Amino acid sequence: MAVAIRLEPARFRTSGLATRGRLKAIRMMGLETFLKHFSKAARSIPDPIPPEPEAASIPAAPAPTEPAPAAHEAVSGEPVTLGETTWRQVLDPDWEARRQVLDWKGLPQVHDYVARLMTGRSTAERGLWLDWTLDRHLAPLRERLGRDLSLASFGCGPGGIEEAILRQGHWPLSKITLYEYDAALLADARRKIEPFKLESEFLAFDFNHPPPIDRSFDVVFFCHSLHHCADLERFLPFLNRIVSPDGLILGLDYFGPPRLQMDRDARRLADEIFGYLPAHLRRNLKAEQEDRIDARLTLPTIPAVASYDPSEAPRSADLRSMLFAAFDVVEVLPMGGTLLRNLLADRAGNFRSESDMAILDLTMMIERMAIETRLVASDDLYFVVKPTNRI
Repeated sequence: MAVAIRLEPARFRTSGLATRGRLKAIRMMGLETFLKHFSKAARSIPDPIPPEPEAASIPAAPAPTEPAPAAHEAVSGEPVTLGETTWRQVLDPDWEARRQVLDWKGLPQVHDYVARLMTGRSTAERGLWLDWTLDRHLAPLRERLGRDLSLASFGCGPGGIEEAILRQGHWPLSKITLYEYDAALLADARRKIEPFKLESEFLAFDFNHPPPIDRSFDVVFFCHSLHHCADLERFLPFLNRIVSPDGLILGLDYFGPPRLQMDRDARRLADEIFGYLPAHLRRNLKAEQEDRIDARLTLPTIPAVASYDPSEAPRSADLRSMLFAAFDVVEVLPMGGTLLRNLLADRAGNFRSESDMAILDLTMMIERMAIETRLVASDDLYFVVKPTNRI
């Protein structure tokens, strides 16, 4: 039996229960049919406000202590100097509060969405990447080797993720080595990790000029850092040399279009969804003028991204193809962000009421279905690969 549905913008202003009923209808219809109905609703709506010029500023990024990055990462008006990066802003006392308002990962509901998208389990069902990695990969590796593991984390930032690995993840580690370019971030990582009762080391590191390392690690780990590498031809062979023959290279990272852009299909879906959000959910919380309602979705330009952080995603699309072509792939899982990263950038704090959260659920479902049906690729990925003889 065919299911008919019509979703005018005004109809979004309904209870969470009513919106959840529409989610059930969408499941029955399929995403493409739903999007056709989504488009039909626009025909009875007056033309939107003329497009505004692309924004030149880049909103703040999420803290590296969370399992995924925001669309518009690392903002600073100061040039990057040797030993200092724009990520140093995460040390500001108000960083976490700003992230919760401006970034898609600032919403607790998104964490459960990412877990379900990635593993099919909720965070309560050990679907979080921390738990998944331990259960599926590290515990078996420890059993095979008969000992605790050595881990190297590259681009560790202030060490928040590594602290979570030890405190919440309970990964079976005997030694952890943290590598970071920014001296202040590395110092903060040392402060977080040294209290744990395991061997630890903290070393300066540049992705594009990796120094000789005369050791190997059981696990090499990245958390939204590998996409900052520009010289992949140099770094990937280096990476292959420092992982032990029985070891694993794993992490979560951004593999989307370079310089945090959106490809044509993803942008088309995001534009359509954004146009149907109620005005209060399109309020720009980072704009200088208070209560600015964005008429259209804008992205930072390529020059704007490069000027604020020259290391930001210079070859992220190449990374996707080169990493998985060169190394032996154990597992690659989607973590989303293709639509949500930009839809919620500078607007995450607008979602407060039950009805708002129902709209968030609907938006997350659209992204999930678009990824599962391969209408768009997942920008963020969880990956596990093994060393290779191909590079």
